[in-house]
Amino acid sequence: MNQKWALFSFQGRMRRRDYWLYSLPVMFAVVPTLFYQGGNAVLDVLTIVITLFAIYASLALNIKRLKDRNKNPWWIVVTFLPLIGPIFALVELGILDGTPGPNQFGPDPKGRGGDKSDQDGNSVREDKEKDTAVFEG
Repeated sequence: MNQKWALFSFQGRMRRRDYWLYSLPVMFAVVPTLFYQGGNAVLDVLTIVITLFAIYASLALNIKRLKDRNKNPWWIVVTFLPLIGPIFALVELGILDGTPGPNQFGPDPKGRGGDKSDQDGNSVREDKEKDTAVFEG
């Protein structure tokens, strides 16, 4: 999986495992900025840059998970609601599995539902190796 696509693109679908693999580092990157009190101009700018990156990356990750769940990306608005938002995000984006097979937002990132026909018209399932991640630099 390409990190640039995962953190900056709103296209395609993302499986739960990859969502967590990218969401947790983004969250850990922004946590120190929550405790920063200000006072140093360079650190103030760095805090703003890290926070803006975390917001953008989180939006990209969450929208790809919503698409994997076959939900309109506008459901992202629910995640901003107090109390309901974090619960919705945890359950809908982090716990529930995506829709099997292709949906309106693209092919299944797990490779499910990729039935093809052989020469005789018989259905032949091509399974991708399920749990492989490719990290590109």
